[in-house]
Amino acid sequence: MKTLSKGILAKALFAVSLAACSPAMAIDINDSSQIHGFVNQAFLYSPDNPYAGTDSKNGSVKFRELGVNGFTELTPEFRLAGQVLSRQQDEADDGDVRIDFLLADYLVFSDQNISFGIRAGRVKNNIGFYNAIRDIPSARPGYNVPDSIYFDAFRDTLLSIDGVNLYGSVLFSENLITWEVSGGQRNIDLDDFEEFAFGQRVSMGKSDDIPLWLLNLNLVPAFDRDLRLGLSLVDLTIDLDETQSVAEAQEALMSAPPGDITANPLSYVTDGKFEGLLAIVSAQYSYQDWIMTAEYLNLETDFHAEILGQPSSDSVTTEGYYLQLEWLATARTSWFTRYEELYLDKNDRSGEITARPNNRYRGFGKGWTLGGQWRFATDWSVMGQASFNEGTAWLPNYNGREDEDLDKYWNYYVLSLNYQF
Repeated sequence: MKTLSKGILAKALFAVSLAACSPAMAIDINDSSQIHGFVNQAFLYSPDNPYAGTDSKNGSVKFRELGVNGFTELTPEFRLAGQVLSRQQDEADDGDVRIDFLLADYLVFSDQNISFGIRAGRVKNNIGFYNAIRDIPSARPGYNVPDSIYFDAFRDTLLSIDGVNLYGSVLFSENLITWEVSGGQRNIDLDDFEEFAFGQRVSMGKSDDIPLWLLNLNLVPAFDRDLRLGLSLVDLTIDLDETQSVAEAQEALMSAPPGDITANPLSYVTDGKFEGLLAIVSAQYSYQDWIMTAEYLNLETDFHAEILGQPSSDSVTTEGYYLQLEWLATARTSWFTRYEELYLDKNDRSGEITARPNNRYRGFGKGWTLGGQWRFATDWSVMGQASFNEGTAWLPNYNGREDEDLDKYWNYYVLSLNYQF
């Protein structure tokens, strides 16, 4: 095996900072600064269940992404990078401009065997194989990243954090290990979180920015450079603020139907806290024109609450996985297929415990996805995708979905056009 050079190691470690910079033609500001951008416009048809809004049931073009990103290299070791993005998903995401990441990256030390650096600011999170590139349409394997692992409800929360990221690499006996440790905080859409976790909103609960701690490890073994293994851990805590008082909860209970506290105890939460530990194990193997990828997710969630002032607690294990095969058929065309499953409570795979009156299948998701991409010009590509699903665990949430009677079996179809520079 050839020993990796100092320059290759250094460039590899800068890759996450520059993940948003596409390989297409860029705008060169000077020899050390570039600006990239992309526009993705999609047509999505979801005839069975409303995907991110009711318009999709008849076909909708309210699915677009616009992003501008860039970097400047102040010295060979010190760079600045950032991206602003506008993302619309019908009613689920309104297209407001946001800062996806904005960071300073300093490579402290690098030689042939060891490299070490630090990033600070709004730092992208390497979680699994796709989280750090999920915001770049041309980098995704299909229209979206695997739903069973990369929950769309927490996209902004998990994409990046406001904090510090330490990263590095170690080369020993021709085995390459890259690592990252991150700590910081990020805001969370509590309504989406509660809808995902409980299938309903917790009365009057709010949350400020939440703390997150992350560890990411990747191994490229010496015996096969085409194999990549990964482990990601994310620790997070959500404290509910501004919940209703005990007196307010008791008053609400008195006016509720008999037995409502048994059927719907979350309506009477007077205090609450979530503690979660997410783990993702990843593997990817490349063979000639084929790429095989598999990832497994385990999310342990502890919920400590007060119901009408009385302590209550519960623990749930969420489990998901996918298997994906990509075929790089030509220099301009590629195809992929993916099978995935997700269980919000792995001990309730039928979804009976987690069922809601209008959404009896929210506790699980199973699905096949088929798709392909054609890069018909240097800066242009078109992608088509069809997804066939059972269960609604990853159906995007939006205000008003709680009024829809959702089907167990549902499909959606996407055709998207992407331009990047």
